Amino acid sequence: MVSRYTYARASAASGVRSQDSVGVYERGDVLVVVVADGGGGMRRGDAASRSVVAVVESAVADAQFALEDVRPWVDLFLATDAGLVANRAGETTGAVVVLGRRGFLGFSIGNSEAWVVTSTAVDDLTVGQHTRERLGNRRGTLVSFERPPLAGVLLVATDGLFKHAAAPVIAGIARSGSVAQAADGLLELVRLRSGKLADDVTIVLVRPDDLQVRPS
Repeated sequence: MVSRYTYARASAASGVRSQDSVGVYERGDVLVVVVADGGGGMRRGDAASRSVVAVVESAVADAQFALEDVRPWVDLFLATDAGLVANRAGETTGAVVVLGRRGFLGFSIGNSEAWVVTSTAVDDLTVGQHTRERLGNRRGTLVSFERPPLAGVLLVATDGLFKHAAAPVIAGIARSGSVAQAADGLLELVRLRSGKLADDVTIVLVRPDDLQVRPS
């Protein structure tokens, strides 16, 4: 694990098989988080979301790929979009965050979201994204962001979390306890009384090791 961060994942399917995919990868002291959501019963959505995560994993494994530069990522995902279209491999949303030495950057398409939650505020990194667009149809628009070094809790999740819980409640859980407890707490937050979920949910929480947090 990258020594500067602690992270945790939580996910669950609303049906037999989730159309969400997730990855957390490391190269040196760079941490890369990706979530993708085929979502909504779209044809081959699960395959498309897995393809996006596989593309990110391959980029991290490629020592020549400039992880801390937005432009190569944008080029890579435009090529991924074209490949999904050419192969009729389905459609997916996605969000990627790269935590590096000088700060962090990322981008999104669709309605998966990334937030930084501090003790007093929420920075919605993906605000203004085109929520109805997706990779795999040549009509997707990537929205990118860059920030200084992480000074709060990074939350990256598919829309199954954000559609079914209020933002202040999500933020309150994200900023309390350990990241593992918080990730599990967010998952339980959107679970129905029946024990089922209204939508697939995938959550990643990342916290700098030197960040002071209140107990749960």
